[in-house]
Amino acid sequence: MKKDFITRQEHRQPLRHLYGWLKSLQSTVIFMQTGAHPDDETSRMLARLSLGDGMHVVYVNAVRGQGGQNALGPERGDALGYLRSEELFEAMKVIRADIGWLAETPDDPIRDFGFSKSAEQTYEHWGKTHTLRQMVKMVRLFRPDILIPTFLDVPGQHGHHRAVTQTTLAAFDEAARADSFDDLGLPVWQVNALYLPAWGGGGGSYDDEVPPPDATHEILTGDYDPVLGGTYAQVGEWSRACHATQGMGRPVDEEERPVPLHQLRTASGTPVHSNLTEGVPETLAALAAHCNADADGSSDAGPQAATDAQQAAADALAAFPDSKAVMGALCRLQSALLTLDAHIVPAHKHRVQLKMRQVAMAASEAAALQLHFEISPTVPEIGSTAEARLSWHVADTANAPRLSATLQGSGQLDCGAFSDTGDAGRRRAMTAPLTVSAPPIDAMAGWHGIMAGPASLHAEVCLHVGDSQFVLPLCPDTIFSTKPRQTGHIAPARTLLRLGEDTGFDMQLLPDATVPAAEDAKLSLPDGWQFEAAPAASSTGMSGRVTLASDARAGHYRIHATLADEPVYTAQELAYAHIRRQTRFSRAAADIALVDTAGLDGLTIGWIDGGVDEAHHWAGQLGAQIVQLDDSDLQSGSFDGLDVLVAGVFAGGTRPVNQSMRYIRPWIEAGG
Repeated sequence: MKKDFITRQEHRQPLRHLYGWLKSLQSTVIFMQTGAHPDDETSRMLARLSLGDGMHVVYVNAVRGQGGQNALGPERGDALGYLRSEELFEAMKVIRADIGWLAETPDDPIRDFGFSKSAEQTYEHWGKTHTLRQMVKMVRLFRPDILIPTFLDVPGQHGHHRAVTQTTLAAFDEAARADSFDDLGLPVWQVNALYLPAWGGGGGSYDDEVPPPDATHEILTGDYDPVLGGTYAQVGEWSRACHATQGMGRPVDEEERPVPLHQLRTASGTPVHSNLTEGVPETLAALAAHCNADADGSSDAGPQAATDAQQAAADALAAFPDSKAVMGALCRLQSALLTLDAHIVPAHKHRVQLKMRQVAMAASEAAALQLHFEISPTVPEIGSTAEARLSWHVADTANAPRLSATLQGSGQLDCGAFSDTGDAGRRRAMTAPLTVSAPPIDAMAGWHGIMAGPASLHAEVCLHVGDSQFVLPLCPDTIFSTKPRQTGHIAPARTLLRLGEDTGFDMQLLPDATVPAAEDAKLSLPDGWQFEAAPAASSTGMSGRVTLASDARAGHYRIHATLADEPVYTAQELAYAHIRRQTRFSRAAADIALVDTAGLDGLTIGWIDGGVDEAHHWAGQLGAQIVQLDDSDLQSGSFDGLDVLVAGVFAGGTRPVNQSMRYIRPWIEAGG
């Protein structure tokens, strides 16, 4: 198997990236879709609007996907949420879209807790006001002109989807109210047009009980783009294939696949029939009508800059793929945008500033910089100093653009100044020191687009081309996180006990490094529980037995640990070829389920393991004798002595269950 960096280098597509950024300069419209889970997005629609029409697309997602399945590996729960977050990041890169999260942090109550049948059930977990607050924050942050949820709020639909749709519709009004969530510190924003999907979920993953509304608008996705190498529907599937843990992505032919929309409301209250919006400046030239006059009362500079910017953007696209001609047009465009930014009214200033970000991204591709931003070590430990290294490719040594950069990050990071390494080859570099302090920075704090400022470590890179300057933010190549001082794990991580039958269990705290003394290690136990440490020959951790309180009740209990009065975290590296590597740190914990139930003592279970669940382990904890059946047992009907057969998750697809039914049926009919 090829190494990750080799594969990514081989699959670089600089011309396609340049083309995408040049297309983004042709429109000033911002389109936002909202969904509940990573992979809910309507990919072919977003691909058409972004790569075809040049709109700036934002996909706002609620949860991180902790409750999904994993077709690739053993990760479940929170670890799967980290994987699926990164899969969505890769999926949005394909269609050049930003991501907004309602669940901004790992401990946010907006979680993928499993299936629910209504928005009300979902809000019991998420909190209705909190969910609306987060959606209003996203609307005010990204300022969309068009807003649409992915699903309908109808019976039969997933409760998470229904909650997001209800919240999206409410945010259309609340984001525009000055007295609504004013603590966010963001200016109010009125979305121009609100849409619903004019397609239903019946016959697919969900069974909508109400038909979809009539279509008022339609987005065509069947046009073939020779630069992209496919139709927008096909590009959408390339994007969907990034959700590999969920098995997404399917082949589609070059044919028309329209996406029907239903216009629900407009800001004016009047239906818009011809376009998706009305009264919104859709191009740079249209911003001419939204400029302030100069101090001397003249009003020519702003409108002229808007006209010049429009022409330069068109010239840049027309010059593609001639990178030298493209760069000349981008320099003219940047100059016009600076003038326009000084004259545009505040309500539309974000459009000009977004174009500045996009023109900088285009300039980076036109110059073939192939920027790399690396941190060494990749995951620095709290209290240490790391090195940030920014490097770039010099395509034309005679006319090489000059780069400068500043290192920026959150309060835990002391960012030093970049200095040139003196490299004179085709790849130049600069480095800066980076000192890390507590608390730990989580991998989930990464950045997911260009319109909103990065939340974590990044470099502000300035590209100097002649008299023009282009500024773009750049995040590390590998997802950035910092390592806590104390790492290790508690074993076992999960324990199942029967109330009245089990009085205690053995436990170990296993640090990743030697600690000064055993007494530095402590467990946070529930009230009345006791831990008796076993004699230890070394100071590498501790082991012993936990005894339950005599009055302990059924329920879920969690035990944490500290070393030297600092919390212990467990490290988990998440690495798959289709996404960036990341290291996740979570509080080291042992979860104990104390259940009031009859046992499975005396029961012999033949288990057909599908390879992805641990239910057989818990059945054994409840007293059953577990016999793991291999393929030869199934195909020969070797079920003697078994009371029960259990097929694990995915066993129907990974094991010869269907081929063995000729033995299983008679066994059941005989009383099994």
